[in-house]
Amino acid sequence: MFKSLVIILFISLFGSIHLNAQNKAALPIATEHYPPYEMKDSVTGLKGFDYEVMVEVFSRLDYKLDVEFLPWNRVLAYAKQGKVLGILTCAYKQDRNDYIIFSDPISKRIDGFYVRKGVNSLIPHSLEDVIGQRVASVSGYTSLKELVELDMNPIEANDTEIAIRMLKRNRFDYLFLNKQSTDFIINQLGLTNDFNFHPIIQEDFFFCFSKKYKGVDAIVVKFNQTLENIRLDGTYKKIHDKYRYYDEK
Repeated sequence: MFKSLVIILFISLFGSIHLNAQNKAALPIATEHYPPYEMKDSVTGLKGFDYEVMVEVFSRLDYKLDVEFLPWNRVLAYAKQGKVLGILTCAYKQDRNDYIIFSDPISKRIDGFYVRKGVNSLIPHSLEDVIGQRVASVSGYTSLKELVELDMNPIEANDTEIAIRMLKRNRFDYLFLNKQSTDFIINQLGLTNDFNFHPIIQEDFFFCFSKKYKGVDAIVVKFNQTLENIRLDGTYKKIHDKYRYYDEK
């Protein structure tokens, strides 16, 4: 009798543990290949500083992740529909408040204009300075929206690499993009000496949680607390130090 009871309790306990493991499924995350913030394929062992920070945060919270790299417009669509817990990485836009809960800042962005070296062009200090000029950015990006909102009729490129090559081929004169990410790709393309950069905007980047994802509010609180902890214990700095060349440029 006692032996049978022990067996029943063991089976019940094992079943409960197994059920809890099943219930804590990997959290779905949507992102875009956006070096050096996050990279689909590692570069010399690096996956991106925001990617590493995110993994560290959720690892400390005992969550597994299912990270999918997608085109940016689909990333946004998945967040709107609640198909994913959230987006890594995104900028603040007022219209995103309808479907996004913004984390505490996870990194920074510097946006500005790239121009071809050797071209005697106007040096811009604001977006308005290049109204009437040939300008461009990448489809779906906040930088493109900012140009559209000023009725600048920007040219849209499908991704950053295409945009860089278009600028080099004189398809337009001003390319408005994030410096950290664009510098990384320019360096990979071997075009470091071909462009000048003029900074315009410096703002924060965030992990962007989908408001429609079940249980998201509690996860946001734990995420922000843990993000603060890794800043305080030096882990955040150690991660960013590995990317110092791209992070500080």
